[in-house]
Amino acid sequence: MVDEDFELVKQIFTIVESGIVHGCDAFIYKVEMGPGCMESELSVQNNGVVVNDAETDFDGFALFELATQLRENAVRRGEDWRFFAMSYIRGGEVKSNFKY
Repeated sequence: MVDEDFELVKQIFTIVESGIVHGCDAFIYKVEMGPGCMESELSVQNNGVVVNDAETDFDGFALFELATQLRENAVRRGEDWRFFAMSYIRGGEVKSNFKY
């Protein structure tokens, strides 16, 4: 991942993490990109309980724009990924994975 991509991933993380209304101990945010569309899924763990429909308050369009820009950067480098996942455990590091 290049520096520009790292900044985009940080912005995505900030939006998702700050938008989880009741906080969390961990989360996984998954994005699948298609032509002009994005499907996303958020799994939140709090006190050992995993919830797939956690209450959120974030700008989905901003996430779409950032994910689109991240993918466009990758395509320019010949890395045509379709799926992106970000995971985080409170106090740990953010991990991101791409599937091509």
